[in-house]
Amino acid sequence: MRVVSGRRRGMPVALALVGLLSGAPAANAAGDAPTRRFTVAYGLSFLNLRVGEATLAVERAGERYALELEAGLRGLAGFFLDGAGKATVAGSTARGGAATFRVDSRYAGKPVAVSLELAGGRVRSTMVEPPPTPRPDRVPVAPDDLIGVVDPLTMLTISLKTSALEAALCDRRIAVFDGAMRADLMLSRGSVVEVTEGAYRGPALDCRVRWVPVSGHRAQGANVRRMAENDDLRVRFAPILDGTLLLPVSISVATGWGTVRIEATRWGGEAPAAPEQGANVKVRLPNER
Repeated sequence: MRVVSGRRRGMPVALALVGLLSGAPAANAAGDAPTRRFTVAYGLSFLNLRVGEATLAVERAGERYALELEAGLRGLAGFFLDGAGKATVAGSTARGGAATFRVDSRYAGKPVAVSLELAGGRVRSTMVEPPPTPRPDRVPVAPDDLIGVVDPLTMLTISLKTSALEAALCDRRIAVFDGAMRADLMLSRGSVVEVTEGAYRGPALDCRVRWVPVSGHRAQGANVRRMAENDDLRVRFAPILDGTLLLPVSISVATGWGTVRIEATRWGGEAPAAPEQGANVKVRLPNER
């Protein structure tokens, strides 16, 4: 197993749905289990200006699942750097089930490829090319950091055993590994709210989120410190697929430059046509490599 102990940027970017992610539909390996698909379109804004769009799709067939996220940001001159890319994630919810997460992207004008294989929450293999630039303040990734984790796209979902929304659902820790960095998302201060405006209207789970770097990050990195100290990050989840799964309906992230907001502009319905093979999405993110 190859593990690269480094990082291009922090995990909060993935939480904000601006990671470069998309997936392939899951095969219907569950026999006669019907395939169910749900899509959400998001608008992304920064400083009250529209800077991008994203489409998130979830597909499930029995124990098989796939998530797709196509995202593109226009960015603001002076604040962001160029990036473009595509990724896939698919797997199984069965006990010990495997999952595959892949990214092919361009970041700050340079290609970056990530491949991550998991089984039963354990990282079995990982690859990042080219490796992140070595820095003396990188925190090494320990073997225990690769146990009990999910990929950066699966972390956006919460499974429900019942259809009832409860504030206690926010009381959870989500351990995430993206191929180079391990971080924990600490959800807390939950409440059930009624959304009355926008594409989704109905009950939603509102959670406060703290981002806690564990390993693979730059301990002295300014962006890492800002995000770890950020107490103004919130996400709202709403139910889909007969109430068995929660997806984000809105996310707000305070930054040193202003607040990034991601809000659903379409909730459900058919997904738009896939882009042509080789088409890129555009993302502009603060740089710290």
